[in-house]
Amino acid sequence: MNELIFEKADAEKLGLHSEALYIIEYDLNSRRQIPKNATEELKTELEEYNKRANEIRNKLFFTLKFRINATKHLESSWLIAKERLSTAVTEIENIKAEMKAGGFDNVDKRIRIIPVLTTETGFENYEDQKVQYLLQFCTEHIAYCDKALEEQRMPKSSLWRCKKAFEIVNLLAEELKEKDNQNEVKDTAQILSDKTSEVEVMLEKLEAEQAQA
Repeated sequence: MNELIFEKADAEKLGLHSEALYIIEYDLNSRRQIPKNATEELKTELEEYNKRANEIRNKLFFTLKFRINATKHLESSWLIAKERLSTAVTEIENIKAEMKAGGFDNVDKRIRIIPVLTTETGFENYEDQKVQYLLQFCTEHIAYCDKALEEQRMPKSSLWRCKKAFEIVNLLAEELKEKDNQNEVKDTAQILSDKTSEVEVMLEKLEAEQAQA
């Protein structure tokens, strides 16, 4: 991991922002087409491969959002803070090992962590995108809560994700440089927290009613 670390002084000598940004890039377009004339054996093999590809893709997204606390930059590019770089390296290496064991090729090129040095203006642009992601992350889970309240049900795993999203967003809000950005993100996170509490009350009420039935 040491080769990923850039020193502040080195960046400043180049006239760049003093902090390196770290990006996880990936290409998981691993699904294989099943030929129309495929034998049953080949069809089964490809279906299993595609199932593994989908599982790994879902695992990567979960890891990025809830274990590494990365923020989406582009469709296949996520930002991580230097403080979480060690965790990110461990998590990504585990996923890569699973991919290799599952028969995927060129794995080291398909998922990688790269350091990025940028100008002050470029750093501000990255921060703006981070703010937008955090707001979207909140509103996405607020929508889950609204749906749960409307339908009067929510799986425990989804409730956990809503709680975890609130925790992560509050944590990442503290890393934002601009106070206005921090306040906007935290205000939206508080809405998520309130909605999550409403869902918890609703679920507790339903459990109590079921127990009495």
